[in-house]
Amino acid sequence: MRHLSRLELENRESRLRLYRSADTNYWTDDWSTDFYRLQARAGLISIAFEHDRLGPVLLPEMQSAYAVLDWPDLHLSRSMKRWMRSEAYAQGGYGLRMGHDLQEILAGVRLAHGDHNWLSPAYADLLARLAADGEVDGFEVMTAGLVSQPTGRLVAGEVGYRVGRVYTSLTGFFDRRDPSLSNVGTLQLARLRAKLEFSDFAFWNLGHPSLQYKIDLGAKVVPRAAFLARWFSGPWD
Repeated sequence: MRHLSRLELENRESRLRLYRSADTNYWTDDWSTDFYRLQARAGLISIAFEHDRLGPVLLPEMQSAYAVLDWPDLHLSRSMKRWMRSEAYAQGGYGLRMGHDLQEILAGVRLAHGDHNWLSPAYADLLARLAADGEVDGFEVMTAGLVSQPTGRLVAGEVGYRVGRVYTSLTGFFDRRDPSLSNVGTLQLARLRAKLEFSDFAFWNLGHPSLQYKIDLGAKVVPRAAFLARWFSGPWD
């Protein structure tokens, strides 16, 4: 794993070398909003890591393959469809709120994932600063919260970002404390998919394809070169 500099991302030729390299993982101690937007626009996805010597660092990844969901490919299981016809589903009165409060979403992620969570305080602070900036050069932090409207309870949600007409998921959660809510995570994803299609997004970048739920949802595993060809086809490139 090697250091990734701002200059590499700003220079077209060095970015091309990055795309052609077999390397996937990099690190940086640049926590500025400008750098984060730069790496996101380049197609990298960053998580946080606490290094023994360097302290908090970002780990941008230029993945070898990406999980991509195109709108017609969404798949819901038979059990999910049965639940959506049930009385329990109707009584839940679930609604998706785009632009849900970021801090409440982050609190839900921390509660659901506990120590198995890369979303460090430094990363949460960076997301808050990015959100406060609003849209900059086609980049914008986005949140979605699934709320049980009779009670106002947040039962699932996620945070990600938009680059042009592509939405990239970062992390999300559903309320694991109540067994009756086991389907709300999938419901949140299905509702978000509908919102993104309605808002004329081109596709959904679900990031690393190793998690089975993404494939079960209908995402296809797209190699880096094919992904980048789609990523840079937007009017913002």
